[in-house]
Amino acid sequence: SRVPPMLLIVPASSRAGYYNASVIWRFTLVCSWLALVACAVALSVLAAQHDTLPGDAGIIAWAQDRTFPGKMLSDIVRAVTTTEVVLATGAIIAVLLWATGRRWEAGLLVLGLVLLPLLQGGLKEMVDRPRPAEPLVELRAGFSSESYPAGHVMSAAFLYGFLLYLAVRRSMPRILNYAGGIGAGVIVVLAGPPNVWLGVHWPSDVLGGWAWGLALAGLIALAVERARAH
Repeated sequence: SRVPPMLLIVPASSRAGYYNASVIWRFTLVCSWLALVACAVALSVLAAQHDTLPGDAGIIAWAQDRTFPGKMLSDIVRAVTTTEVVLATGAIIAVLLWATGRRWEAGLLVLGLVLLPLLQGGLKEMVDRPRPAEPLVELRAGFSSESYPAGHVMSAAFLYGFLLYLAVRRSMPRILNYAGGIGAGVIVVLAGPPNVWLGVHWPSDVLGGWAWGLALAGLIALAVERARAH
């Protein structure tokens, strides 16, 4: 692996510690990604075989009886997590990364943005799960595609999950590592509940969106790690 310039003035023992930590980090990332993909695949198989999974109906009924997140916040979250908005936002972020010298991160983010709608559309077609419908739920918003995985959640989980990774690895300008990391984490979490509250997705659709979005983000993160190592 290439030695970072700043480490050339560091004692050999400290450099060894750096590389050990780097190896542990990458090993942990790979294992976490494999576990996430396994969960995503298993959930997809179950969703393809069953219109609802245990707990779906009960959770959505409970969620729709709550005042949070409410119509206004739910609509805002849904608007900023549409795949089109996420793709546009991601393109802007890629340009900023490129402009600040983070070429690998920028290029691989663009690759992820290309793969996102293809993977999302393919999963929806293969699973072909029907949406929640009345009288089981109260429909509070419209929809235009199959139910699994939740597209808004998957798109947000990919982009903002990848930004969270960049923040943890301190790969963005310093001010963005903190503010961007916290903001990205909040968006990933908040992307899910509004879809259940609005009655447009089963909870397991949301779990699938998180799983597949983070799995794609993890794949791009692993590619960044490999590029950095050479």
